Amino acid sequence: MCDSEMDYSLVIEFEKLTVEELKYTLQILYHSSSECFVDIENLADEVIIRLVKCRYNIREKQNKNLKQLIVSTFETLKSISHFMEFPSERIQIIYDNYHKYMHGIESPVASPVLSPKIEEDKLPKIMNKVQKVKVPKIMKKAK
Repeated sequence: MCDSEMDYSLVIEFEKLTVEELKYTLQILYHSSSECFVDIENLADEVIIRLVKCRYNIREKQNKNLKQLIVSTFETLKSISHFMEFPSERIQIIYDNYHKYMHGIESPVASPVLSPKIEEDKLPKIMNKVQKVKVPKIMKKAK
């Protein structure tokens, strides 16, 4: 018996797939029905997450497959955008992040800098005068 109120739709857990499995899944989804365009966008979300997590290490040789997946996902999103109501914003996100991490310069980590200690005799003269001014404890009213 079939329960008509149950949702039997397939949900792919992209975060559990390897890069190679994602590449294969992208090809299958692209050559499937246009109903799979939503799944391609969900796969693109996972690709963006992995790209941002990898950051500047994307340049390294061991991330060659991830680079190929990123480019394939970008090209696939561009090609299906013609059939969608409006292009996916993921195209621009992938483009911006990929170029930032592939061609940008990694900013150095900021080191904590301590302010130099100033000794009293090295203070400017005006600072010494300000520190020596004494304020009366009780102010008397003028009559």
